[in-house]
Amino acid sequence: MKTELFSWGRYPRVEAENFTPKNEFDTEKLLRGMSNEVTPRGLARSYGDSALGDITLSTNSLDRFISFDSKTGIVRCESGVSLDEILKVFVPRGWFLPVTPGTRFVSVGGAIACDVHGKNHHVEGTFCDHVLEMKILLGDGSKVVSSPSQKSELFHATCGGMGLTGVILDATIKLKPITSSLIEETTYKCANLDEVITRFEETKDFTYSVAW
Repeated sequence: MKTELFSWGRYPRVEAENFTPKNEFDTEKLLRGMSNEVTPRGLARSYGDSALGDITLSTNSLDRFISFDSKTGIVRCESGVSLDEILKVFVPRGWFLPVTPGTRFVSVGGAIACDVHGKNHHVEGTFCDHVLEMKILLGDGSKVVSSPSQKSELFHATCGGMGLTGVILDATIKLKPITSSLIEETTYKCANLDEVITRFEETKDFTYSVAW
């Protein structure tokens, strides 16, 4: 049965068959014989039509944490886990996401597929700079673990690849240690764009910088 789907911008809207597999094995079974026709879909916070298609596969049920090392901050989770859930679980334990986009309601798989960035892009890069490895279900039905050093071409093609290399099943991410959930903020009022750019240069060592 088809349903109306749209992304964060609410345009375009399409009628699509949307499947939500229960787990990794269900995902594998579902994709057999139809993998090249499926568009992976996370929490639908992308703009435009990047997560829309005639047949979509929702990763919302792939939402389990697999492992966590409390000494290193390395967490492995399924691709449907949201950044919001990571923050809820690990901020009280003294760990924070190294990169967060404009909304925390995105999935880990979506954050990788879009290689999202945050207000600390100038210091800590993009989300994928902190992904240690990921497991990907390819179009031929095979599952591959890739990292910056293992099957690196697939890894880098998947980072920002908009789901075109396959379905991300799980990922291993390195969190950053924090001593508080509070941020010390300095606000500047600027007269014009030139002054804004000057302020950015003067504060380039700040962890987070944003102008409105």
